[in-house]
Amino acid sequence: MEIGKEELIRELLELVFVKAIKASKKTSAYGISKYLEEVLDSKIDKRTFNRYYKGYYLNEKEEQRNISEYQLNILSEYLGYENYKKFELNREGEIEKKILREEIIDINKKLNKIKRTGLLSSLILLIIALLFISKYYKKNCMIWVEDHYEKIRCSGLDNEKKLDEVILVEFKKVCVCKDSTFFEDGKPLIHYTRHDNKTEFFTSDGEHPIFEDVYTNPITRTIIESRVKPCDSMKMSAKEALQSIKN
Repeated sequence: MEIGKEELIRELLELVFVKAIKASKKTSAYGISKYLEEVLDSKIDKRTFNRYYKGYYLNEKEEQRNISEYQLNILSEYLGYENYKKFELNREGEIEKKILREEIIDINKKLNKIKRTGLLSSLILLIIALLFISKYYKKNCMIWVEDHYEKIRCSGLDNEKKLDEVILVEFKKVCVCKDSTFFEDGKPLIHYTRHDNKTEFFTSDGEHPIFEDVYTNPITRTIIESRVKPCDSMKMSAKEALQSIKN
């Protein structure tokens, strides 16, 4: 990494004027230049310092001039260096460190930006994945299994129905016999369907889980007498029949 001579000279003069301003408490170009002329025993006059101040400290290009090696050595001595060569060696290293620090900071900023972009991309992918899972893997349907409904992921199976939490919990097929409890406070606890000369009993009203357009009806005394078998013939006690209804 090569440091230009102009950059080193600008660095030298900036440091000279900063030191002079602190030491003299002067704020004008004339006051600072006169102070430096006196401190350096007129080795460099105040008009030259005034031009350097405008050219290098205030960065006015038209006032920048070539500086002799003699003057560079005088200025370097004012800053505590043996000569300009010693200043050059020292400051070149400092400038290199500064440039390296700036490059490292810039690289870290770019890396952080990449990390943020990567994190944002990962977050977006995660959200998309969750939405996909939510849509395609969440159990939003139900299907009839033997005597009850079970939740499943919607996939277009035969007899698949849209999930209904009430039906899922309350609608079940049960076995009943003559001694089962069919009414409570005059209201039917059991519902039935008749299809292909077959009677089935359920714990709630609704559509038959297998056959389309077949709906349950509330149990009646007539159906109990004509379609419900005695418990003995079913080898089922009244307690077991009642338990099957509750389940």
